[in-house]
Amino acid sequence: MSATQRGLVIFAVIVVALFLCISATFSWLPAAGSGATLPVIVVPGEPYDTKVNFLGISGMATTNTWVATLVASVITLLVAALAWRASRGWTKEVPGRLQALIEMLGDFVYGQTKSFTPITSLSRNWLYPLAASIFLFLLIANWMKLLPGVETVGLLHCAGGSYPEYGFSITAGHPVLGSQLYVPQALSSAQPASAENYHACEEYKEGKIAKPSKEAVAAAAAELKERETALLAELDPQVEAGTITAQDRTEQVNVLRKEVTESVWPHTTVGLDADTLEKGVVPYLQVITPFIRGATTDLNLTLGLALVSFFAIQIFGVISQGPNYIQKFFNFRALGNLGKKPMGAIDFIVGLLEIVSELGKIVSLTFRLFGNMFAGGILLAVMAFLVALFLPIVFLGLELIITTIQAFVFSVLTIVFSAQAMESHHGDDEHHEAAH
Repeated sequence: MSATQRGLVIFAVIVVALFLCISATFSWLPAAGSGATLPVIVVPGEPYDTKVNFLGISGMATTNTWVATLVASVITLLVAALAWRASRGWTKEVPGRLQALIEMLGDFVYGQTKSFTPITSLSRNWLYPLAASIFLFLLIANWMKLLPGVETVGLLHCAGGSYPEYGFSITAGHPVLGSQLYVPQALSSAQPASAENYHACEEYKEGKIAKPSKEAVAAAAAELKERETALLAELDPQVEAGTITAQDRTEQVNVLRKEVTESVWPHTTVGLDADTLEKGVVPYLQVITPFIRGATTDLNLTLGLALVSFFAIQIFGVISQGPNYIQKFFNFRALGNLGKKPMGAIDFIVGLLEIVSELGKIVSLTFRLFGNMFAGGILLAVMAFLVALFLPIVFLGLELIITTIQAFVFSVLTIVFSAQAMESHHGDDEHHEAAH
C-alpha cells in the first residue's frame, strides 16, 4: 500500500469517527434519552446530605472532596508501604517494577532539590522528603479525578433548596440511586429549578406524592396527543398569518403539556410531551452529587497544602540562618546603622514589603493548583457536553499531562522557596559590621 493509499484510509477513518461523534451527540443518545448535558458546576465541595453533620459537628457536612482527599491519602500511604516492602527497606539492589518506578520519581525530585539547594542534612533529610511526599500525593490526587466514575457517578438529589438552583434533567423511573438522567435533546443545558420545585420533588421522594399507575399515565398521554394536535391545528394558521409568533405557539403548547402532566404528577416541575410522559419519566428536576470529586478542585485542600509548604519554608529559613532570618523581614540592623548609612531606612521598608511577598506565596501556591485542576474538570465536562464520544479522549490525555505538571510545579516551588529562605541575605551587612 502506497503512502497516498494509507493517507486515504486514515482520512476515511477520521471522517467515520467524526460522523459517529456527531451522530451520537446529536441523534442516537438524545433519542435514547441519554444525551450528555452540562453538569452543575459548583466551587465548594458538595455534601452528600446537607441534613447530616460530619462527626456530629453542626454546620459541617461530609463532602465528596473530603472523601477524595482521604482516599488519595490512603493510596499514597499504601503505595509507599508497598514500595518499602518490595524494596526490602530500600536495600534491594536489583529493583522490581514498583521499586524502579518510585525510585525514578524520587530521583527526579531529588535532582530538583540538588539543583536549587546545597545538599546538607536539612535539605536531604527534611526538604527532599517533604517535596517528594507532596509530589506523590498530588500526582495520585490529580490522576484520580480522571478515573471512570469519578465526578460522574453519585447520589441524586432534588434540585433547588439547599442544592444548586438548577438541575441536570428530569429522571427516568423512580428517582433513587442508579436512575438514569433523562436528556431527550442534544446540547440540553440545565433547566432552572425553584424552591417550589424542590419541595414538590422532596414530597415525591418521601412518598407524599404517589407514583401514578401505568394506565393513568397512558390515558394522560393519549389525552395530551389529542389536545396538542387540536391546539397546533388552531395555532399554526395564526402563526402563518402573523397573528401570533412561533414563540407564542410554543408557550401555549408548554402550558397545555404542564396542565396534562400535572393531572398525573401533582406540582410537576416541567410539562412533558406525550411520548416522554408515556415512557414513565418523573418530571421532577434532579441534581447529582458525585461520590468522589477531584480533591484538588476544592480550595480547602490546595490552601491547606500551601500553608504546610509556607510554614515549612519559614522553619527551614530559621534553622539555616537562625535569628538572621528575621532580618529579612524586620531589618533592625539597618535601623541601627542609620547614623552611618541613612539609606538603611529603605532597606527596612523593603524588608516590610518582603512580608507581603512571603504571604503572596500562599496565594500563588493555592490558586495555581486549584485554578488548573478546577478548570480542567470543567473542560472535560464541556467537551463531553459538546461532543459525547471519542473527542473527549484527546482532552483526557491533555489533562493527564497538566495534572502531572501541576504536581511537579507545586513540589518544585516548595523547593525553590525553601532554597531562597535558607540562603543568607545579609552577608554584606555582616562583613560591613565586622570591618568596623
